[in-house]
Amino acid sequence: MATIVVMVVCALIGILWVWALQTDQAGRVREENLVRIGIEHLIKENTRRMAPTTFSEEAVKRLNAGDMDWIRTRFGEHYINTLNYDWSFITDASGVPIFAYGIKGETDPGQFETFRPHVEKLHNRIRALSTQDSHLRPLNDPSLSGQLATIDGRLYMVAGNPVRSPVTDFTEQSALPQPSIVIAATEITGLELKTLAQQYMLSSIHIVRPGQIIAPDDARAAFYDDQGRTIVELTWVPQRAGHALFMRAIGPVLLIAMGLGAVALYLLHETQKTARNLIASEARAKHMAMHDALTGLPNRSLFTDRLTQALERIRRQGGYVAVHCIGLDRFKDVNDTLGHTAGDELIRYSATKISGMIRAGDTLARLGGDEFVIVQTDTNPHSAAALSKRILESLSGNVLLESGQVYSSCSIGVTLLQDADIEAAEALRQADLALYRAKEQGRSQYAFFEVEMDATIKLRKLLEAGLREAILSESIEVVYQPQMDHFGRIIGVEALARWSHPERGPISPAYFIPLAEECGLMNELGALIMHRAMIDSKRWPGLKVAVNVSATQLRSSRFLSRISGLLASTGVQAQSIEIEITEGVLLNDDQNTQQTLRELRQMGFSIALDDFGTGYSSLSYLNRYPVDKIKIDRSFVANLGIDPDAEAVIRAIIRLAKALNLGILAEGVETRGQRNILRQAGCPLMQGYLFSRPVDADGIDELMFGQIEKAAITHGIVRMR
Repeated sequence: MATIVVMVVCALIGILWVWALQTDQAGRVREENLVRIGIEHLIKENTRRMAPTTFSEEAVKRLNAGDMDWIRTRFGEHYINTLNYDWSFITDASGVPIFAYGIKGETDPGQFETFRPHVEKLHNRIRALSTQDSHLRPLNDPSLSGQLATIDGRLYMVAGNPVRSPVTDFTEQSALPQPSIVIAATEITGLELKTLAQQYMLSSIHIVRPGQIIAPDDARAAFYDDQGRTIVELTWVPQRAGHALFMRAIGPVLLIAMGLGAVALYLLHETQKTARNLIASEARAKHMAMHDALTGLPNRSLFTDRLTQALERIRRQGGYVAVHCIGLDRFKDVNDTLGHTAGDELIRYSATKISGMIRAGDTLARLGGDEFVIVQTDTNPHSAAALSKRILESLSGNVLLESGQVYSSCSIGVTLLQDADIEAAEALRQADLALYRAKEQGRSQYAFFEVEMDATIKLRKLLEAGLREAILSESIEVVYQPQMDHFGRIIGVEALARWSHPERGPISPAYFIPLAEECGLMNELGALIMHRAMIDSKRWPGLKVAVNVSATQLRSSRFLSRISGLLASTGVQAQSIEIEITEGVLLNDDQNTQQTLRELRQMGFSIALDDFGTGYSSLSYLNRYPVDKIKIDRSFVANLGIDPDAEAVIRAIIRLAKALNLGILAEGVETRGQRNILRQAGCPLMQGYLFSRPVDADGIDELMFGQIEKAAITHGIVRMR
């Protein structure tokens, strides 16, 4: 109901506004026509003033006799002092100036040469018309003997007439020599324009000067020469009667809208109250559908979803995901001896203990019975093993239940995933097989899925050797993905590493970057990528080049000296490079890391926090670390238009960034719908396949050239207008 009221009011206001705009437009056109008519009238009056002085037999005789005193009085002082011209010139039958008079008195006839380029066609037209039978009278028609001209930056009305005797016989007239031509010019000043504005009840009229910017709503009237070139353009602020009427009408409309809105709000309140109850019921049902009733932990369905998200993340960033399948040892004996209530109590106790040992980004789920499963993200073989050891130690020992004391222990099966294409069911099957192996070997221990581990070790050795050789030979390629503002302009690029193994072909960065971390090659690989990015950044002045820096690099004692050396050797300014770090870098709250980031800021680098919102205590990190920008993780962007919660999270992140005066960029924008939602949410910068896939440096050059060419075309159109 409220929506309908709002739509009706908006439609009514929109109709009033369109009517006001149309009224104002019609008024402006009318005013422009009035100004043109007024200027034409001034030109006509300017021409008619000189007719009595040139259409005279005495004037012909005096000119032929060369009576300069009479000429000076008649065509000089009379023109300036009485007829209010600013200049008067006389040319002889050959078109040579023989007399010139200005406001300051008689002057060199050569002064006419300043006017000649602007009045040459007028001069020739008057001379031609003066010999025609149909013009045995003063040339009063302003279209024939008057015009506008801009001379030395000043606007003049120029008039001309031949000095003729009022003969009536064409034969006699034709026998006369070519007449002299009188040219008179009157400057149009602010006074004339003010008088014209008052005459037609307009605001002040001004001459548009070269380079002057005219407001889009201002009226304008342009005057052109015979070749269509602009002589002068006049502008003024038009009357806006439609706008004034709109402003007077908007008040009553809004009062009516407020009354309707009050009714709508009441109905809306009642509707929302009912909707909230339904939403709460739905939320409870959804929670029950995705969580275990006994422990409140995620169930199998939510586990599958979380594992799928974790696998998608390693597809983008690389790394490992570990799945730990935990089974309580001899749980059936507890149920059989102490009853199912004791079994349930032990299940809840174990769930609480395990929950206290995992990170916020990990997921603990109960699959049923005594079986738990953990999705451990951002891990590696050593971290996965360490977590299993901690869980074994925590769950081993006597537990005092309400029904009595029992001895508790567990066995754990672990599968370490690096292949993002594996199905969740297959991952769970592998962890189950490893759990079976652990129990088979005596319980109270953990075991890795061996087949997967063997294949990983073999591949790791092959790729480690290839990666070392690729770094040594500098055959790692660097590509760039553009970062765009909401106008579609490239404001920066992100440097991304690419590697193709001689035998296995392209290797995903999700694999070889963590591999470099594990085998101690990250500092060399990072330096290679940073050097290449700095060199390429000089091709794009004004663009930020973002380079990912790992925790290993930041914690290296040589990192700052190495990056200073790269700046010196490449001649690049630190302000053109942006250092990107992930929340994992900040996890340990390392004082050395904080100091390193501060020194990078002092050197001129900007700091961006990548994959924001998917890590840990992000807000506390933003307060402690010198961060300039946060990048919204693509997992939120991917759900825009699908999951309403995703848009709410993004809006919350944007508000947080603005509150902390941080820049913000959304990653993974692949559709126009996602782009539009991000624009509406206030996200100024975006990056993703919608704009461009990662391309080499030449590709960025082409994109930049296309952007510049488009801008040039746009400006050209503006100038034509």
